[in-house]
Amino acid sequence: MSDAEAKDAEVPWWQQAKAQSLERKTRAKSAAAQALAQPGDSFLIVTEGLVTERVYFELLKTDLKLGRAEVHVKPGDASDPKRVIETAARIARERRKKGGQRKLRFDQSNSFDHVWAIIDTDHATNQGIWKEVEGLARKLKVNLAHSTPCFEFWLLLHSSYSTKPYQSGDDAKQAVAGLLNSNYSTNRAIAEKAIARLIPEWPMAAERAERVRSHHDVAQTALPANPSTEVAKLVRALNDSLHEHQRREIAANG
Repeated sequence: MSDAEAKDAEVPWWQQAKAQSLERKTRAKSAAAQALAQPGDSFLIVTEGLVTERVYFELLKTDLKLGRAEVHVKPGDASDPKRVIETAARIARERRKKGGQRKLRFDQSNSFDHVWAIIDTDHATNQGIWKEVEGLARKLKVNLAHSTPCFEFWLLLHSSYSTKPYQSGDDAKQAVAGLLNSNYSTNRAIAEKAIARLIPEWPMAAERAERVRSHHDVAQTALPANPSTEVAKLVRALNDSLHEHQRREIAANG
């Protein structure tokens, strides 16, 4: 008998059961603290792109079976990072106002639990305004699911891991077009068919995105790191918003 087993044998059975119960509760609290969302949370997702990002998250909603959850995917007022963030903040304010006036349907929450803007960093970094974009998001309390150089890097992670930098967003888009063998970004019907092939691999993409982040942390790469993506945080939050038995398993870090 080991020392641990001998010690347990000396403890009354009812105290052992109590200790085990406390341990389970502690583990549960720890897991909840690490979660990015709680079951049933509502999301507002505002996208910079008019086709690719919207199609991706609409398909992801279906894959996650979020039909009963309140997840809205909307385009920004303009294809500009600041305008996308401002659009997200405005829609969130409008929801709170309607909630306060009780003008919502019975199945709608009084406010969004999570407000996200999906943006690319390439134009902002080229224009030297990335810090302003980040500051605006903090001020308006909008979470950023940003990608460098663009959202297409997130799509590429569905196929393979890479930390090779891109000269521009166009280069990343061409890489995805080659991967999917289609001009996916300009036609909604084509985009739906092409991106649907990637959707089942989103847990692997999330794991690879974490590996990319770790790579840049070790290398102390200047931010926003090229390439990188924070879309995985949003995807993980959506997954966490499901009940435990419905969630897909994602490795914490690759």
